[in-house]
Amino acid sequence: MKCLITIICIFWLSLGMAQTATMGTIELEITGMENDEGQMLVGLYNSEEGWLLKPFKGAFGKIANGVTTVIFRDIPEGVYAISVFHDKDNDGKLNRLFGLPTERFGASNNAPSRFGPPRWRDAKFQLLGGTLKHSIQIH
Repeated sequence: MKCLITIICIFWLSLGMAQTATMGTIELEITGMENDEGQMLVGLYNSEEGWLLKPFKGAFGKIANGVTTVIFRDIPEGVYAISVFHDKDNDGKLNRLFGLPTERFGASNNAPSRFGPPRWRDAKFQLLGGTLKHSIQIH
């Protein structure tokens, strides 16, 4: 009997701990392209450790009249950052010359990129469910 009560208590407590994550949507508008050639590559990151290395989600955006819109759906609440770049030649990578990007790029919060890539702490934002509208101006 004691064992049965223990099992019931553990089961009941585990139900209380199980929570369903609240999901949200991120609507992203990217501006600043010089032309409509190529595509936008967008990375959504969910950790500082993975920032600019391993995106949580990725997307391609079509450019029309210098603007790209990308929507990430069913994203769990949490802290995120976004990086984008204009892949003019559709080769899937950010081209560089002497280590400096030759294609326009940007990050969430329009995080600056002085003397290196944008930092996580400057680009991060919090998603609390619902729909978050975000704009990035590439440079």
